[in-house]
Amino acid sequence: MTSVQQPKPEYPGKLLQAAAIAKPFQQSIEEEIGVRKEKHLPVPKLVGILAKPSPPSIAYAEWTAKACQAVGINFEIWKTWDDSTVVNEAEKNEAESLQNFDLEADVEDLILAANRDKSVDGIMVYYPIFGGRQDTYLQQIVDPRKDVEGLHFFYCWNMYHNVRWIKPSQLGCAPGTTNEAELVGLDSNVVDEENVPEGFCKSILPCTPLAVVKCLESVGVYDSKLPYGDRLHGKTITVINRSEVVGRPLAALLSNDGARVFSVDIDSIVEFTKRKDNEEQNAPTSGYKKSSKVIQAHNDNSSARLRPSHIVQACPYKDSESCVRASDVVIGGVPSASFKVPTAWIKQDAICINFSSEKNFESDVRSRASAYLPAIGKITVSMLQRNLLRLVDYKELAQRS
Repeated sequence: MTSVQQPKPEYPGKLLQAAAIAKPFQQSIEEEIGVRKEKHLPVPKLVGILAKPSPPSIAYAEWTAKACQAVGINFEIWKTWDDSTVVNEAEKNEAESLQNFDLEADVEDLILAANRDKSVDGIMVYYPIFGGRQDTYLQQIVDPRKDVEGLHFFYCWNMYHNVRWIKPSQLGCAPGTTNEAELVGLDSNVVDEENVPEGFCKSILPCTPLAVVKCLESVGVYDSKLPYGDRLHGKTITVINRSEVVGRPLAALLSNDGARVFSVDIDSIVEFTKRKDNEEQNAPTSGYKKSSKVIQAHNDNSSARLRPSHIVQACPYKDSESCVRASDVVIGGVPSASFKVPTAWIKQDAICINFSSEKNFESDVRSRASAYLPAIGKITVSMLQRNLLRLVDYKELAQRS
């Protein structure tokens, strides 16, 4: 008797769900909050600052509030406007918004008030507000001890330079003034373990890039058999977005874990690769020889860190199609409904992840991709909550030391 062969599914690739990936993190957060309540410790308090009554920002704030309520975190929304006023600011011309100096001062006042408020453990601001340097300025005045989004320059510097361990008392120190290798007592060439040494804590990472990392870990892209810090070795990844908030940090995180990353933006493509040898930076570039002072400074700075960080260089591919075709993972983050990565470009059995509010992949992406995650919002919120709990732990550790 011959068996009837079943037809292959039209889209054999797995459709991933953000809720399923976020669930273990949410459970862990809820359990930790429960333990704090049992020990009569303060429940962490998070403040979300809303600058403008734009519908997307309000919706995200309300969603954050529900997510925090679900795990037991106290959450408050601080607004720049009174609810009794007519809420139609979102309809104003963008040029008018950019010249609203009072608004910048109001947001600044709310951030500074949250910095001073001892009952507030974490601060998040709903960006973009103005875009560009004004938003960057606001990100830097958030107390790094309360920065759940990991946007303060102290955290950015650690992330880009692959500094993973710090002491709680070092939160907010000037970049480069910590000596990770000396404090841990390990030679800079020693491959460290994943477990954080006693008396140290992990540096805070930006929520959305960290959420993408957790997605890749959940689907097995990270190889746990490889040494910590190199578990993406041999993987090629394309990130279509190079914003300062998500795309560039994400490319740095992935390359610092060993991946070869093609960073695609509107007007250029560059490659992020983990530096193999610290001496590479001493080679002549751009037609001139580096000064002895620069070489010495680089060597001193490198010796203070346990692991090498990424380098950025010209990409051998000059178009996004070639990058996508060569990639084991493709990550879309273009905020445009018209932008789509053609399914025909996707490498067979690649992993595709979308972190944009718009869908950057065609509807049949799973006909080639082995797994596709269309949105990561719930995972991002879980990472934000996780950062909050870590900051609370760090504050309590610093108080005891």
